[in-house]
Amino acid sequence: MTQENQASEAVAKPARVHRFPWRWIAIGALAVVVPVGVLALVTRQAKSSPTARADTPRMDGRAIVLTPQFRERLGLKTAPVEQSSLTPVVSVSGTVDFDPRHMAAVGTRLTGLVRSVARFEGDAVKRGELLCTIDSPELGSAQGRVLEYRAQYKAAELNLNREQDLSDRGLSTTRETEVAAATLEEFRSKANAAEQRVSALGGTPPSRKDGRVVGVQELRSPLDGTVVERHVNTGQSVEGQLTAFRIADLDHLWVELAVFERNLTSIHKGDPVQVSPLAKQSDAIAGHVAHVGEQVDPATRTAVVRVEVDNRARKLRPGQAVTAEIEATSAGDGSVCVVPQSAVTYIDGNPTVFIAETDMRLLVTPVELGKSDGHNREIVSGVSAGQVVVVDGVFALKSELYR
Repeated sequence: MTQENQASEAVAKPARVHRFPWRWIAIGALAVVVPVGVLALVTRQAKSSPTARADTPRMDGRAIVLTPQFRERLGLKTAPVEQSSLTPVVSVSGTVDFDPRHMAAVGTRLTGLVRSVARFEGDAVKRGELLCTIDSPELGSAQGRVLEYRAQYKAAELNLNREQDLSDRGLSTTRETEVAAATLEEFRSKANAAEQRVSALGGTPPSRKDGRVVGVQELRSPLDGTVVERHVNTGQSVEGQLTAFRIADLDHLWVELAVFERNLTSIHKGDPVQVSPLAKQSDAIAGHVAHVGEQVDPATRTAVVRVEVDNRARKLRPGQAVTAEIEATSAGDGSVCVVPQSAVTYIDGNPTVFIAETDMRLLVTPVELGKSDGHNREIVSGVSAGQVVVVDGVFALKSELYR
């Protein structure tokens, strides 16, 4: 290569210039400055805001110390412990049954064949109304005997009149008149006995005037009520011991309640009771205690308390399950410490209330419970009148103890 060519190539390729690496230094500086700035910003905001405190209560011995935020969030409400009278209410369950004083069983009393049935289940009947008719040879025989003795009595009566007439005219002896009188009395007694037998068989002594058929037993209702059971059909053969119908006056019912023995001494005859069907608690019916059982079932440790109710509104049905609240008026105390029922909770199986020493300090206090009227509860020991207890938010406070 000539010297000219080398000189021209040197002019075409400029010399490489070595520069200082400012770009990498800037990137490294940012990587250090940005985190430090963020940390400084967070620290500055934390210093500028109030000191944050946990929104949870803390335990201080037996007391729960609240924060204002926690109390507001739970909406705690308190009420004072009052000194007042309390009529205890015993809540129990039971079943509805017929009142046997307003119920009757109508039996056949005779062997026979059902001729017709006039009333069926659910039919309302009046006293003396026909239920069914039964053809009965036994009744027919008894009624025939009545007719026979009546005819003999009539003949004996005519004979006595004739003998008395003859005796008055001196054509007959006194003895013949006496025999005729004795015969008349004999047939009178036989006719009366025959009629009583017909009545005992459930029939009616026959009479030619009323036109009743001999040998037909008529079963009639002994009271006003409703047919609740029927065990006969037309053409059915029946025996003398069959209960053909059961009639009940559903306006009057019994409610039999199973009461634990610990509550029996508080309940007395005449105590008011509110009875509610299990299926519809809003249909409460007023009643009263009519009888407190004398015997405790050894298996269930309960006794039967009978309640009488007026069921003209037909809110109850025999066999129905019910709940009841008995106001034990005779067991009410004159003056006791009372708190709302909602103030009481159970901790480790023990009844407990939360006494508000201050707005932010609640003392966990075990208590001994007494009677209840369903809304308020007697406190036998553990609190005194004038102290303040929590009545709303009790469950949330209890939950804090198990956190």
